[in-house]
Amino acid sequence: MGKKALGKGLDALISDALGSEIAKESIQYIKIEDLIPNRFQPRKSFDNEKINELAQSIKENGLIQPIVVRSDNDKYEVIVGERRVRAAKLADLSEIPAVIKDYSEEKLIELALIENIQREDINPIEEGLAYKMILERDRITQEELSKRIGKSRSYIANIIRILELPKIIQDNVSRGTISVGQAKALLAINNKSGQEDLAKRIISENITVRELEGITRRKSVPRGTKGKEKDPFIDEIEEKLRVKFGTKVIIDYHEGRGSIKIEFYSNDELDRILGTMG
Repeated sequence: MGKKALGKGLDALISDALGSEIAKESIQYIKIEDLIPNRFQPRKSFDNEKINELAQSIKENGLIQPIVVRSDNDKYEVIVGERRVRAAKLADLSEIPAVIKDYSEEKLIELALIENIQREDINPIEEGLAYKMILERDRITQEELSKRIGKSRSYIANIIRILELPKIIQDNVSRGTISVGQAKALLAINNKSGQEDLAKRIISENITVRELEGITRRKSVPRGTKGKEKDPFIDEIEEKLRVKFGTKVIIDYHEGRGSIKIEFYSNDELDRILGTMG
């Protein structure tokens, strides 16, 4: 499910937040000093260069699109528009146009998450943490979250699985020195030290995802079978099952006998997999 579907999810939520059309009288001007950030903001880092560019644009053209806030005692919590607030401060604005909405806390992280995904403003680790928080807080399945935000369930599952990698690898994924595809391939290694060693090689040797998958396949061959090529037919079946279940699947096959291992990482994910088998 690509950006088209994601856009629909965003439109639905923002339309709900702002109404199909924002009447001018619904926009209020709020003092910058009275704004507080969204406590569930999934993005932890901001691109200062882009914010400076936005600040310059605001100085020249003003702030055209209002932010969305909700009242929080004598302050206003930003729901949508964190970048605009930061840029407005740099542009030395004393107040900012805003639409005040009465949203529950359950909606805050969802709105912030979808806005940031749409703008590609969060890295994969921040995205995975946000998905995990929603799943745990709302006690919903990945399938239900998929429908909410317009991302495929397998995409959500894969992003969350990256959070199982050691922090040093997660930091590299955040910086972009290790890609999501490379991180997913590292999950095939069953021990943390092996994952970290291979991550160092990814950076120093510029190993591609395809090359990495070959390395991890060789490393995952059971003892006593080293040097034996894995049956391409089994590889193909594993891949089909990975797509079907949205998680890691390992087939241990030898002369017509063996086992299938399907991994899961939460009770919700187990329920989802069992439902897929149903």
